[in-house]
Amino acid sequence: MAFATLCCVQSRNHGHRGNKLDASQYYNHLPAPLMDINKLPKHFSWCSNGAGNLCTPSWNQHIPIYCGSCWAHGSTHMVQDRLKIHKKGMGPGVMLSRQALLNCGAYHGYGDGCNGGDVFDMFGYMTEFGLPDESCMIYTATDHHVFPEGLKQCPDTALCRNCNSNNESDPGTCWAIKEPIKYKLKRWGRIEPSNVHGMMSEIMQRGPITCSIACPDDFIWNYTGGVYTDVNNSTDVDHDVEVVGWGHEDGKDFWHVRNSWGTFWGELGFFKLERGVNTLQIESGDCWYAEPEYKLEEEVREGDLVGSMYGLIPRNHSAPHLSLA
Repeated sequence: MAFATLCCVQSRNHGHRGNKLDASQYYNHLPAPLMDINKLPKHFSWCSNGAGNLCTPSWNQHIPIYCGSCWAHGSTHMVQDRLKIHKKGMGPGVMLSRQALLNCGAYHGYGDGCNGGDVFDMFGYMTEFGLPDESCMIYTATDHHVFPEGLKQCPDTALCRNCNSNNESDPGTCWAIKEPIKYKLKRWGRIEPSNVHGMMSEIMQRGPITCSIACPDDFIWNYTGGVYTDVNNSTDVDHDVEVVGWGHEDGKDFWHVRNSWGTFWGELGFFKLERGVNTLQIESGDCWYAEPEYKLEEEVREGDLVGSMYGLIPRNHSAPHLSLA
């Protein structure tokens, strides 16, 4: 049986581009300072017990139906893991809503949903509008194309909603949550090409990074574990993944990388790429980092805002009432 590619389809670099955000206000050309190469450990991963296992759970972008959304997965994985790292594991891990991004991003020029996009499309949207977590909008592997043609803006209920019913036979009424907890980005940047030392320094000091890689059939279908070496020098970059660390195994240096194809693929959803030889183009200069902020979550923790069935409200304010009759 023949299958199409499981990566980000052919249009990863052909998504819509944002034109509202002044990227220079947020784009940060200064990655973490280079560490002394002799002080970098031989093995390190944010997703291992040695680092405290400060990673959120893995995802599968291909269910319930195929969706070329690696750009959304690779970037949100990195940002939510950095949130957990920055908070030193305090509280439940935040699972950002990939679906909210796929539903609404294209209306503002950020990516093309399941047809592909770029990591900085997610950065632009999250910086400008913020992303709620998955309790607002679960992943359905669809995008803006499910909404009526001709809409000029994303429906409010496509970003965050709640539903209720008066009785068991009633399908219920849903309404938009216009003030959910959202997470934003302060700044982001890209690591210089062929800078293995810089990639390791950024990961060690500030958290995982998101990199674009080539995605040959041999890697997709035949990888079952160990350090992957690309004997064909694949150059067709069309997939975004989260690099969480590095190590050494069987005489080879490797990157420890999280995929978005489910935990049944590879090594519990992760894989190892030979490090230092630009395997699958991972060191070719398309690696990104971002600094998240969680101001609204902090305001809830500090009691300035409280939650309700209709979203966040200031303390001592009454929540609006929605009649479901």
